[in-house]
Amino acid sequence: MFQNATEILTIIFSALIQRLFYTKPLPKDFTPKRILVVKLDHIGDVLLASPVFSNLRKSYPNTELHALTGTWSRIILENHPDVDKVLTYNSPSFCRSGQPTSIKETYQLYRQLRSQKYDLLVELRGDFRIACFSLFDVTPKRINRASLQIANRLGSRLFSGKHETTRNLDVLMHAGIPTPIQETTFAIAKQDEIWTSDFIVTQDFNNHDPLIAIHPGSPIPLKRWKPNRFAELADWLIKQKSAQVIFVGVEDEIPIIKKIQNLMIGESTNIAGKTTIPQLASILKKCKLFIGNDSGPMHLAAAVGTQTIGIYGPGDPTRFGPVGDKCKTIQKKLDCPPCSGNTCRLGEEGCMSIIQVTDVIQLIEESGYIH
Repeated sequence: MFQNATEILTIIFSALIQRLFYTKPLPKDFTPKRILVVKLDHIGDVLLASPVFSNLRKSYPNTELHALTGTWSRIILENHPDVDKVLTYNSPSFCRSGQPTSIKETYQLYRQLRSQKYDLLVELRGDFRIACFSLFDVTPKRINRASLQIANRLGSRLFSGKHETTRNLDVLMHAGIPTPIQETTFAIAKQDEIWTSDFIVTQDFNNHDPLIAIHPGSPIPLKRWKPNRFAELADWLIKQKSAQVIFVGVEDEIPIIKKIQNLMIGESTNIAGKTTIPQLASILKKCKLFIGNDSGPMHLAAAVGTQTIGIYGPGDPTRFGPVGDKCKTIQKKLDCPPCSGNTCRLGEEGCMSIIQVTDVIQLIEESGYIH
């Protein structure tokens, strides 16, 4: 509750700063030398904001585009072809592990940002400290998402759609910056392609059988589908589709994957905790299909163009679903509000337990993802 209240107050504060100090629109002949985009969220959210950089680059091809994000999401923007520099700031509001940036370090960051002499600040999601920067001449021009959120809440409906990608792009659109690019982006470097090619050789995968990635983890327990159902689905993919199944995730999710593998009849490969994010992206690009819970790897699979199925429970796929024509989502309990706690009014297992293996199989068959 406190975190929600803090976020609401931050949004109001940021919107007030915009209304009081940044009232003038961007001039039609605006030619910025340097732009800073602030997005402090986690990996999936930052991927959903990646089209913002693509559209800024299209409108301002000669401008330096800098990004400010958490250390956990730094690699996402370092691999974006349109981002020139990434600065990090671990907000206390978004820090799930490790130490947030101290007050002293925050002041040093402020001085660093001010010395860059940015012409425009695009604040997609900051915190109270970052909002305060706008009071102290970090940049002469500023556009922010908080103002649209407040207006939308008051009934003005400035957002053109519900999805996060759309809402991020609306910040540019309302400032007069065109947004023709809608898809998320994650570029894969040559060295990561080489790593993946070597990995596929060492694992002795068959080039003729589909490679399918499964991610059964999530930082939020209520977003996890049941291990026995992942096991049953993986066995069906192996038996009925001759699939080669790879389980992906972070090191902390290895126990979940081992539990699934112990329940399986067929053989599978577990690479959780063994790859960097760029290496994982390269592997996912080689996969015929990705199946997983609402999480960063799901958005990463979509960003590299892989056919993706997202399994949703307490999250909202209409707002946070994977982006692209190759993406599908499944959710059975449609009247539940989004929640991120450890308990659910539907019981300990939550609304994810309503989704059956047959539901996912039906979606796979109807989509024609695997022939």
